[in-house]
Amino acid sequence: MIELKPGWQLKGIYNEACASEGPCPYYFGRDKEGGCRYFMVFRIMEGKVNDVDLSGITILYMGDILHSTFEELMDDGSEGGIYISDNATLQQREILDTLAVINIGSVFMKKNFGVKYINLEIQEEKDSIHFKMPYGEMQQSMTRGLDGTPVRLENQVFPILSNAKACHTPFWWFNDYGRHFDYKDRCGVWADFIFEG
Repeated sequence: MIELKPGWQLKGIYNEACASEGPCPYYFGRDKEGGCRYFMVFRIMEGKVNDVDLSGITILYMGDILHSTFEELMDDGSEGGIYISDNATLQQREILDTLAVINIGSVFMKKNFGVKYINLEIQEEKDSIHFKMPYGEMQQSMTRGLDGTPVRLENQVFPILSNAKACHTPFWWFNDYGRHFDYKDRCGVWADFIFEG
């Protein structure tokens, strides 16, 4: 791993779905009996680290939260795999091999089973998005209220996220590292993110 020089910032779009049938209680700082599982995507839209432009790179985290309390999640994190879009150059990968594990991923994932560069297909329309890679897949559509505007999660507890909106996730699945998750009709989140270091 390399040293990341201070003063960097990354901005982008966050998509996430989990095993909860309703809104995930962790976004409200609440506990969830039995823990949870998630399909988490960070699409980097702009930003440089060590003067290397990372715009256009997507990082996915497939995690297993083994703890029931929010406090345990924040202290002990989750475990799982990290997947990075294979459009990254060798120079970008040198940065990403550290960034994805120590900075971005360490917010939620304390134990990772490895980093893989994968062929990632993204199909996005106005209110929907579909991610597909060799080890998993997720489809989401934004939830809109009676006035036609997105349903929002106001004052959620994760400071890296803003403009968080509720989503419907018709399906998501993950199969790697001896774990197989397969869910249908779950909630999700679509938000903006900022990471700084």
